[in-house]
Amino acid sequence: MLSLRPKLLPLLAVLALAACAPAPAAPPEPPSPTGTASATPFPPTWATAQPSATPSPTALPTLAATLPPPPAFSTRLHAGVQPVAYISDHCEYLAQRWDPRGALPGSVVAPIMFHSILPGNTAPTDPSAINEVMFEQLVRQAQRLGYETITVPQLLDFIESNAKIPPRSMILILDDRRPGTAEDHFLPVLEENGWMATLAWIAHPDSAQRSGRLPGEKLWDWIVRLHDTGYFDVQSHGLRHIYLNSSIPIDEVREEIADSIPPLVEHFGYAPVAYIWPGGNYTRAGLEVAREAGFELGFTVYSRGPIQFNWIPQGEEERSYGEPLLLLPRFWDTAAVFNLEQTAQIGDAAQQFARENHAAEAAWYRQHCGGELPPLEDIFKE
Repeated sequence: MLSLRPKLLPLLAVLALAACAPAPAAPPEPPSPTGTASATPFPPTWATAQPSATPSPTALPTLAATLPPPPAFSTRLHAGVQPVAYISDHCEYLAQRWDPRGALPGSVVAPIMFHSILPGNTAPTDPSAINEVMFEQLVRQAQRLGYETITVPQLLDFIESNAKIPPRSMILILDDRRPGTAEDHFLPVLEENGWMATLAWIAHPDSAQRSGRLPGEKLWDWIVRLHDTGYFDVQSHGLRHIYLNSSIPIDEVREEIADSIPPLVEHFGYAPVAYIWPGGNYTRAGLEVAREAGFELGFTVYSRGPIQFNWIPQGEEERSYGEPLLLLPRFWDTAAVFNLEQTAQIGDAAQQFARENHAAEAAWYRQHCGGELPPLEDIFKE
């Protein structure tokens, strides 16, 4: 950050400037909910230095006024939910946000959680279940709005460095060991649209004994066969699907989280980077173990809103842990038709906000980071 200290000023002149300088401007009031401004992810306070207008017989050097931080995008979310920034270096954040090789400003990700899909129009009795008609409506909504799917590794790259993804992205996560649902309902849709889905897999040892679908096939064989189609990414849903709480001994917590990794590496050839918390339950000890084990992302069952670069919507519960990347939100499949529409609207508002604030962000970057951001026409190529 550029220094605000004047160089080689006499002491009396410095005191005179301090006495005459106006008080820092109050932060702007947030405008309307769609495309509103907040101080996230910039520091909360900034000093403003201005030269004195009082005539002096001795010419003093002119100090350029320090630009206030540009506002950050915010929008109407559920009560108590706030967007959380996770990049502390604001020069780095702006450089990545406006990198022409990265995702467009306003790119959004809608993570959606799935469990059971019932036949036809069967009325679900489980709040986590949908039926085939509801699933079809969800798929058609995603097609109509121009969504594409991404995988967990792609999401990680986007979160970390604003790596390029489709402007309207979704990540479809099927929880538990449901290869039948994956093969019968998801696979035809994935093949039709060129999409992918993520299987949150329970790496329990009994997968080697339970039967699969084909003659002589075991459960592990079945899930490997689905993975080998190229349409499924596999991540960890625990070793035994234990709902964590503070009374569980740390050794059991470590076994549940860390010991789920080797079986997945053995069968799929790569270590999972995401931990999908069973039941949405997590603890501080669980978060620490997940970090130690190498997990870089984690998913809750909280429906907080879509994910953007350096913008994770979280409730007060999640924010209290200070681990935004391990406590990512997920929409429920039961409300996903609405959530996809909402996410698209938020993305559009965020992109418009970015266009309108590019000049302010570029000026701040020039003054505080010593460089130039690319012009708008290099980002939004019509």
